[in-house]
Amino acid sequence: MSNGNLDLSTIRLVSWDVDGTLFSYWRLGFELMKSSFRNVHTRSWIKNFHEILDFHRSVEAQRRNSDCGVIQTELQRFAQAQAREKQALEKALRKIAPRRHVVALIESFAASATIQVALSDFECDYKLDALDLSRYFAKTYSCEQIGFWKPSPIPLAQIQSDFGIRPEQHLHIGDRQATDGEACSRNGCQFLPIHSTALLTAVPTAAGQISTSNLTQS
Repeated sequence: MSNGNLDLSTIRLVSWDVDGTLFSYWRLGFELMKSSFRNVHTRSWIKNFHEILDFHRSVEAQRRNSDCGVIQTELQRFAQAQAREKQALEKALRKIAPRRHVVALIESFAASATIQVALSDFECDYKLDALDLSRYFAKTYSCEQIGFWKPSPIPLAQIQSDFGIRPEQHLHIGDRQATDGEACSRNGCQFLPIHSTALLTAVPTAAGQISTSNLTQS
């Protein structure tokens, strides 16, 4: 990116991270706390909460391995915790809106017939449905199902293989430099951080660029 713009002229596909990218973690957390307020001090709630935390700690530990490979045998014991988390997330996501500048950018890419896919650590179809964004995405990908967590470049390479594109024709938008950004660096595709000043209210211009002027955060 240079001169405040990202050149989109070579981009044929945009992949979106989901958690923390399409929606705000702060808004999600607030909604989750509202929905669980009455049960927050019960023994079962505390047990469930700690199981979910342990699950995500295990994922982060696997992410730090040299190959970032998914080790399902270490995660199987968290199946019920994952199911409870999914149920709570789906309910909460239906009550919050996706980031406004993200929706504008998604709609702009759709108007220019740019292929858009979702790439999340976990199953994300239900999240897109809850956010009313499913219609914009040609396909969804789960790093867990592919078998490699970001920052492995393998999930990005899988997308490129499926759609017959080269890394330089692929733009990935995400919220974590250490995972999304590093995966792009290893793969060779372009990366745009969702929290950078370059994408707070950015939309593709007629010249095929993302303008970064007059930015405000949603």
